Amino acid sequence: MKRLFDCHCDTLTKVMECEQNLIENNMQIDIARLSEFESATEIFAIWLDDKYLTEAYKNTNRAIDFFKSQIEKYGNYFSQVKTKEDLLNEENKVKAIVSIEGGEAIEGSIDKLYEFYEKGVRLMTLTWNHKNEIGCGALSGITDGLTDFGKSVVKEMNNMNMFIDVSHINEKGFWDVVKTTNKPIIATHSNSFTICNHPRNLKDDQLKAIAEMNGAIGLNIYPPFVRDSESVTSEDLLRHIDFILNKTGENVLGMGTDFDGISKSPKDLEDISKLPKFYDIVSREFGEEIADKIFYKNMQKFFEENM
Repeated sequence: MKRLFDCHCDTLTKVMECEQNLIENNMQIDIARLSEFESATEIFAIWLDDKYLTEAYKNTNRAIDFFKSQIEKYGNYFSQVKTKEDLLNEENKVKAIVSIEGGEAIEGSIDKLYEFYEKGVRLMTLTWNHKNEIGCGALSGITDGLTDFGKSVVKEMNNMNMFIDVSHINEKGFWDVVKTTNKPIIATHSNSFTICNHPRNLKDDQLKAIAEMNGAIGLNIYPPFVRDSESVTSEDLLRHIDFILNKTGENVLGMGTDFDGISKSPKDLEDISKLPKFYDIVSREFGEEIADKIFYKNMQKFFEENM
């Protein structure tokens, strides 16, 4: 395995809270381990614990400032992607895209959405698991779809070329996004509901809808989203891969590990350094060409075409 594009981790906020750094830490991802790949692009999500949501805008800015300080300090080792040109730049082996996980961050303000774009945020997960001003999360127990404000957010994200992430949103909200957007969407870290019937996973018609608009789906390694069992290994992910490939074709699925945002991981996927072994398993099962697409090419192409 030479190249990696992982479209979701929670390392940024975890490192900030633990007063560590992105370059080398005891989390599941750091720049040092990403540097072991020939090239690696990682999407670092800003996720806020419930205790920070009363000042979501302020605390999101705190995370952005922390990321900026890491770039200033360790810029020789990784770079931030804000444009297609940045994505294609081969000077730095490790590239970082900043995302927001949960629309609470914009506090009901389109102006704040634009402000975050100006500060380098290029993707936003519309909801986390609960309800916000945009819509309702998949674990909220609420069946309402996007609010009027939420539909405006989708349209403005289209206008500014900010990627719309539908992981975490409930089913009605998902379909409202599909009806409202004029650009492809991404589910950065979601699996197949048919294979593992967790509400965070995508149903068959959702998988197909994403594929039909040339969108993308990131495979999540979190065991409860993989299999209803206490014991999960990387082999269990193969069922999701096989099913999603059959529903979407081979150009949609990528990686969205959710490292540092999960309380446990498969026994043989403890951190980002274990992905090459998983690549070998996927390559053995589906062939090297498909493995290359899942681990790098599909997400690289999706972001190149839509950034």
